[in-house]
Order: sequence, then structure tokens, then C-alpha cells
Amino acid sequence: MSDTKRRGRVWKFGDNISGDDGIIEFSIVREGFGKAFDEDALRAMCFRSLRPEFPVEVRPGDIVVGGRNFGHHNHVEVSVAMKASGIATVIVESCESGIIRRALNVGLPIMTCPGIADAVEDGDVIEADPATGVIRNAAGVVLQARPFSPRMVQIWRAGGTIPLLEHEFAERRGAAI
Repeated sequence: MSDTKRRGRVWKFGDNISGDDGIIEFSIVREGFGKAFDEDALRAMCFRSLRPEFPVEVRPGDIVVGGRNFGHHNHVEVSVAMKASGIATVIVESCESGIIRRALNVGLPIMTCPGIADAVEDGDVIEADPATGVIRNAAGVVLQARPFSPRMVQIWRAGGTIPLLEHEFAERRGAAI
């Protein structure tokens, strides 16, 4: 398996899932958090208003599949909550570009793939490769999402924008010595 392929169990959600009032409960985040992310609190609320069992049953490597307009109205805490929950990849029919950027900034790949909602069921084990855009469902059917650019792959594999930049700056400092 390529080092960019992810294989995991599907958690399937429908259309029009709000980031701030569905994936997380932003009113609680806004009122109760300080300046730093409280990953434990975000993990505990992740998807609980839609699927109360999610925070307890989600496992590292699981894959979220969403319908159209996934994660609309979202802050960066939405992406942090999903990543802190162990989600390896999010694959959606459609979403706004902002959630893709915010998620990638924290090292969580979000792929858009028309047809994904009809191709998988909750609990299926599927494989997704953000670098190539290839998604293989439980029946072996291959779907093609838009692949990540090489820079997006670098950011994702580094764990986010800041870790990648820190690594690049450290390499430059070392080369200058």
C-alpha cells in the first residue's frame, strides 16, 4: 500500500452538515475555551449532536464520508475535532474550499468525490489516496476524486502547514551553516 493511501471504516453522514452546529457545537467552544484548542473537549463533542455514539466508537484511521455541502459554516476547531478524533480522511460529495484549507492546515485531508455517498455504506471499509484521488469502495469499485497537488501532499504528510514550514526553515538553516 502506498504511503499516501488510507484504509478505514466509514462513518457516513448526509447532506448539509454544518461544521459549527453539527460536527462541533461552536457555541460551547466560543464560551468555554481559552486561546488554545482543547482537543479533548473537541474530540468529545465531534459529531455527537448527529451521532451520539461517534465520540466513543470512532477509531484512529476511520474515514468520514459526507454528502453535498458538507461542513458549511465552520471554524478551524471543526477540523481539529475531526483530526483529534483519529479521522484519517474525509471524503465528501461537495464542500466549500475553506474547510479544505483549514483541514489541510492541521494535517487532515478532505477530498471531494461526486458519487461517494451512493458508493459506500456506514461501516464499509474503503481505501482512499489523496495524492492520486483514487477511492476504492468495499465492492472494489474505483471512484476518482480530484487529486491533491504535490504541495498539498507535502502539507498533509508533514501534519499541517506549520510543521511543514518549521521543517523547511530548519533545513534551510542547516544548509546555510
